Amino acid sequence: MVPGSSMTAPEDRAAAADVQRRIDLIRELLARRGANAAILRARRNFAWLTVGGQGHVVLSSESGVAPIVIDARTARVLAPVNEADRLADEELAGLPLEIQPVPWEAPNDVVPHSEDGTLDDAALEEELSPIRARLGGLEQARMAWLGERVTAALDAVAAELSPGVTELEASAAILNRLAGEGIRAPVVLAAADERIDRYRHPLPTATPVHRRAMLVAVGERWGLHLALTRMRELEPPPPELDRRRRAVAEVLAAMLDATTAGATLGSVFAAAQRAYAQAGFPDEWRLHHQGGLLGYQPRERLATPADPTGLVAGMAVAWNPSITGAKLEASHLLTDHAGSLRALTGPEPVSIESSSERSPT
Repeated sequence: MVPGSSMTAPEDRAAAADVQRRIDLIRELLARRGANAAILRARRNFAWLTVGGQGHVVLSSESGVAPIVIDARTARVLAPVNEADRLADEELAGLPLEIQPVPWEAPNDVVPHSEDGTLDDAALEEELSPIRARLGGLEQARMAWLGERVTAALDAVAAELSPGVTELEASAAILNRLAGEGIRAPVVLAAADERIDRYRHPLPTATPVHRRAMLVAVGERWGLHLALTRMRELEPPPPELDRRRRAVAEVLAAMLDATTAGATLGSVFAAAQRAYAQAGFPDEWRLHHQGGLLGYQPRERLATPADPTGLVAGMAVAWNPSITGAKLEASHLLTDHAGSLRALTGPEPVSIESSSERSPT
């Protein structure tokens, strides 16, 4: 069970054990690098090390308010006095982390510095990124929970769309549904009609929907991110758009077939390139990225040609092939069961019959 507001006792124990393993891993990195301490300020690393803790206040911030300092003997959270109680009660209870209150007016006075042999997030990122992208059992269960709810939210808003609803109204509806589940949305995009053709990343505007809409959301909870795109056709699509929709589906299918344990991001990208060419759209991949690894960032790493990053069980991916006017995006998890894929988001619902199935008028 992944709860709506707090963890159950078995999850508490799993989180505490995971936190200790991650502290030990940081200490191993420090020993290999000959460093004295690590200081983790980035939200992604605070959430990863605490297995879902929120160490920030400002939603748009890259850094939290309470850095974690780890050395050979201690693992401390340097919490300003105005943040310490909430962090202790709601984010770090039961975890093997010491909370050290520090003055709010001078929080950096006790922070170790690089000249003291301390490594920060940037210095550790190359080593931490692939580790952070491999999700543990509790994190995988949370991703499944998140996927169900993000899917339900986008499908409900898409189904309720009618001519005249604006992109801003659709975006507000998505945010409202996600917020009701305790899910934040660092990315919400919406496009109506011609804006779908023109922009791959359409920020919502007051443009009303008439014929079709594209809705995009990245949902986040416990620091974990999940991405999904939904298209809603209010009219039967013309033949050329129908062809593009089928082609995008072929590209996504090829990418999913290539997403196996032991493959690389580069090999999945190559499969996408071949599928684009076979579908008659050889250059569309150049107009937008194709997705990549998910986790404690909306994309832990984007796939690029010849990228050697290996795929292993426990990693989550979100692929998003697009051909002008058409796009698919879904999130999947590489499971421990022979490296098979588990869909984290539901399949694209059929909202309108394809043009080839329309009755003549």
